[in-house]
Parts: sequence; structure tokens; C-alpha cells
Amino acid sequence: MSLRLNQRTNLSQNRALKKSSHFLSIKWSVLSIALTTAVFGQSVSAESLLTANQPTVREIQDRSSFEQILEQIRTYQANQSSWQTQQNMASAQLKQSGLWANPSISIEQTGLQSNQDQELAIGISQPLDLFGQRKAAQKVAKLSANQVDLEQQRYNAELALIVQYAWSQVALWQLEKSLIAEQLQVSQQNLDATEKRYQAGSIAQVDVERVRIAHLENQRIYQQADLQLQVAQQQLASFWGSDSNQFRISPSVNELWSRATQVKVDQEQIENLFERSLQLETQRQQASIEQLKAKSRPQPTMTLGVNRTRSVDQNTENQLRLGVEIPLNIFNKQKYGIQIAEAKQTLIQQQQRFYRQQNQMDIDVRLAELKGLQAQFQQLNNQQIPLATQVQQKTLQGFRLGKFAVTDVQQATVQLQDVRLRKVQLLKQAWQLSVEVQSARMGLPVEQITAKDALMQLNQRVWQQSNAFPNQLGE
Repeated sequence: MSLRLNQRTNLSQNRALKKSSHFLSIKWSVLSIALTTAVFGQSVSAESLLTANQPTVREIQDRSSFEQILEQIRTYQANQSSWQTQQNMASAQLKQSGLWANPSISIEQTGLQSNQDQELAIGISQPLDLFGQRKAAQKVAKLSANQVDLEQQRYNAELALIVQYAWSQVALWQLEKSLIAEQLQVSQQNLDATEKRYQAGSIAQVDVERVRIAHLENQRIYQQADLQLQVAQQQLASFWGSDSNQFRISPSVNELWSRATQVKVDQEQIENLFERSLQLETQRQQASIEQLKAKSRPQPTMTLGVNRTRSVDQNTENQLRLGVEIPLNIFNKQKYGIQIAEAKQTLIQQQQRFYRQQNQMDIDVRLAELKGLQAQFQQLNNQQIPLATQVQQKTLQGFRLGKFAVTDVQQATVQLQDVRLRKVQLLKQAWQLSVEVQSARMGLPVEQITAKDALMQLNQRVWQQSNAFPNQLGE
């Protein structure tokens, strides 16, 4: 009797334990599904993120080539510049330097009383330019007009470099964004494969979360690249007076690299504008020396007049008067000014020789570095990236089949991401060196080319030059 009672008691306990374990399994399954859904809700699929950051087709404007963008910007900036005004001022200054000095008239009366002899002298005096003061002033004014031409040439060259640098930034950020988008899709594939392995019960929940963290970081990197691209597009669009950043340029990777590395061939014959300004300054000092020498010589003044004499008995006599006044050049007031101008001229010539030598050495160093980057880029683009892509795909395939662990997939994915981003970094370094070489060849400071407000600074310098243009030569 007691035996049957014990058997019944054990049977009831076993049934209770089975119900409890079944209830617990259901409870933990629901909790696991809820946790997975909550964490997965924090991440966004790669497809939805890429679609959200893409503008509609109607919003996109295609800027097909750099030359078209540059021409559009030049047309817009020409309407805002003051070069025509400066040319007109330089032309007026040249005409003013050729004007003759005004004559002077003198009237002198003696004998104001009626019982005295009276004499009236009327004369006109005219300075004579026998030693070329007016010609020297015209030469200085002509050099000032040449300076305006040089500044306009410098403006056009600097504008082209600024636009080229801004265009390259848009192209590079477009490339980096596209590579990150590809990496984001790879990350999404890793996450999908990991979740399937987890649902199959072959990996732990923490492995899924580890892959999801990496996927969220890739999403953040993509959003950051998209933001940088929008900023670069808006900056370039502001050059032609637009505030829209919804446009696209379409250079290939090979075109980007060729534009950056062809600087040695394309820029060989470009004139160095800084060296040209030193040459112009040398000519200006020589013209100043000639002008000072002309001023140091005595400038005669010719006087032509009539003397009318009337005596007390009303007899009148007229006499023609012709005279020349020559100042005594005892003290040469231009002596030390000439010495200063000659010293400046010699110093500028020394600076020009030193600058030409040093600038060429700097260009050679940058060209050598650019050549080394080209070898690295070819190896990276032709060997490392295809190999890293193949390794990542095979590792992911093996992971799906259960042959590799999560860490293997993550390591292969990180390697692929690194080589892809190094490709962009090499392109950025090449473009930086390209801008530096072109700036050095033209004699332009690279800091003014790569600044965020480079075009605004350029226009401000032009406006200041216009406002500081002297009303008279020598001011």
C-alpha cells in the first residue's frame, strides 16, 4: 500500500517539474526574443540608411566636368570683381602722369600815384621739362598698370586652384562615402549571418551583440561621411552663388588619381607669379631711380612777358621781356633717396635668385613624394583591395557553414575596411601634394588655397587693393 502511494507521489512531482521546466523555457524564449528585438531596433539596416541619405533624382544636378564648374564660377565671380574699375583707374593715372605742369602768370605794378612814373609788368612762366621728369613719371605709372595686370593674373590663377581644391574635396568625399557604403553592406551581411547562426543555436548572444556594435559604428561613420560631403558640396556651390548641396560630380578613381599626378607635365610651363612680382618690383625701383635722378637736376623755368612804362607826361613805352630761371643745384636732395632705391633693387635681385633655387628644391621634394605615393596606390588598388575583398567573402561564407568564428569574420571585415580607407587617404595625400606643387610653381601660398574661406579672403584682398589705389602717383 505504501509502495503504491510513493509511486503516485513521484509521478505527481515529475509532472509538476515537467510543467515548470516547460513554462520556464517558454518564458526565457519570449524574453530572448524581446531582448533581440529591442537591441535590433537600435540599429538600422544598411539598405534603409543608404536610401534615406540619397536625394531624389529630381533634386540631383549633374556637374559633369571640372572645366564646366570652373567656367561657371569664373562667370559668376567676374560680376563681383572690381578689375575693370582698377584698369580704368590705372589708365587714368597713366594719363595724369603725362600732363604738363601748369604755367603761372605774374602781374606787377609800380608807381601808383599820378605824379609818378608808372610801370606795369605782365609775365607768364612755364617750367621746362628738359631732363625727362614727365617721361619718368609716365614710366612709373605704366609699371603701376602692369601691377594691376599681374594682380588680375594672380587672381585668376588662385581662383582656379581654389576651385580645383574644393572640387577635389567633393570628389574625395563622394568616393569615401561610396566605399563606406560598400563596407556598410558588408557589415549588414555579417549581422544577418550572425543572427542566423544564433537562431540555429551555434553561437552565443554576445557574439551577435559584438557584430551589431561594429555595424552601428559603421552606420555612424557613414553618416559622418555624408555630412562632410554635404558641407563640401555646399561650399563649392557657394562659389557660383548657390546655397544648394544637391549636385553630383562624377570623376572615376583613375581620373582623380591622374589629375593629382599629372601636375609635373601640365604645370611645367606655368609662370611663377611671385617671381614675376619681384621682377616688376625691380623695374619699379629702376624707374624710381630714374625719376629721382631727373628731379635732382635743375629744372629751368622760362618767362615771357611785357613791360609797359608810362611817364608823368603820358609817354608810353612797351618792352618785350624774355627770361630763363635756373635753380642752383648746390644741394642734391635726391642723393640718399637714389641710394636707398639702388639698395632695394640689389636686395630684390638677391631675393629672386634665392627664391628660385629654394622653391625648385621644395617642388622636387614634393614631386618625389608624389611619385612614391603613386607606387603605393597601384599596389593597394591592384593587389591589396581585391585580396582583402576575397578573404572577407570567403571568411563570411565559411562562417555561414560553421567553419569560422565571429572573430574571424570581424578581423577580415576590419582588414577590408582599412585597405579601402587607405585608398582614400592616399588620394587625399596625392591631392594635397598636387595643390602644394601647383601653388609653389605659381608662387602662391598654399594656406590661402586650402583655407575654408579661401575665396572670401581672395575677394577681400581685391577689394582692399581697389580701395587703396592712390589718387595720385607717389601717394
